Amino acid sequence: MSSEPVVPPTGQFSFPSNSSQTLLALRCSPALKPYLASDASTPAAFLIDTPVTYTQIANASPIDTSTTANLSVTISLGSTTLAQGSVPLNASKIPLSFSLAQLTPTMNPYNITCSATYSGGQTFNATTMLSFLPDPTTGSATKMDLRTGALLARPANGSGEYSPVFPVGFYTAFDGYIASNLSILNELAEQG
Repeated sequence: MSSEPVVPPTGQFSFPSNSSQTLLALRCSPALKPYLASDASTPAAFLIDTPVTYTQIANASPIDTSTTANLSVTISLGSTTLAQGSVPLNASKIPLSFSLAQLTPTMNPYNITCSATYSGGQTFNATTMLSFLPDPTTGSATKMDLRTGALLARPANGSGEYSPVFPVGFYTAFDGYIASNLSILNELAEQG
């Protein structure tokens, strides 16, 4: 509108500062949110990200990348080691498997510590929360698969395996786009 001031198209967000040093921003997260008690017998995992950057982002610490070694990552709950593994630099969503059987389902999330050691004794730390809930007594649960970003749900009758759902519904008129051909939803599901 002619009465409105001109706003630069860059938006109102500030950009992080640059660093003269190489930085590592260790990240870790459970592969599924939440895990349920019924998942205790199935493999579980934490996902590890190790972005190397020159941007001062959250939890980024200087790293000497003069060698090309992998990080030695340990995932812990207090003094209990849940998972260990080798993760390359600049990697994304590297799974480190662990067993839920060593934990008790609870309504409170577990505080998890992720630590990594790099050549020359450099250490990096990150934290995350692990939700391991009791199975619902009524209703159901929807899970988020952080490997793919999909939402997972069981069929409406509460039995069967968790599978991705298409979380978008058509609540208003959609001009006959789907009304005449419901197979479009199946085609969209196949495309991911």
